[in-house]
Amino acid sequence: MNRKENMPLKRAENAVGNGAVAQNGNGDHEFEIRENPRVNAQIDDYIKQNPKRWAYVKSLPRERLERALVWEKIRFSERQQKLNNGVMRRMEQNPTLKKAYDALIAQLPESERQRASASIAKTLVFSQARSQRQNTGGVTV
Repeated sequence: MNRKENMPLKRAENAVGNGAVAQNGNGDHEFEIRENPRVNAQIDDYIKQNPKRWAYVKSLPRERLERALVWEKIRFSERQQKLNNGVMRRMEQNPTLKKAYDALIAQLPESERQRASASIAKTLVFSQARSQRQNTGGVTV
């Protein structure tokens, strides 16, 4: 599953529909809901399996739904930040990983370092953990 399959929204010039159109910050572009058959099938399955939950969601006022969506995005961002902080802490504790990280970061242009630092650190820490598990016969150390 690639990243694009998980993204149900995209920006578009012409959007139509049931309140799904919203102006971009400067009013130049509108948002349009993009249909993804696989995602729609998963949503339909969830609705069929949880009719009471779906009835509850449909009964909520729009503002409450909007706030719930924003709250989920906040929680996701906080979880990502917590994971990134933990990975960076583990990397800082391991001099070999820190040296490899610094070498990789040094090769990046200054403008890309901030964005790529967490990704590189995760890759290094997780690959080290994976190799340690393989060397110990699957036992986590």
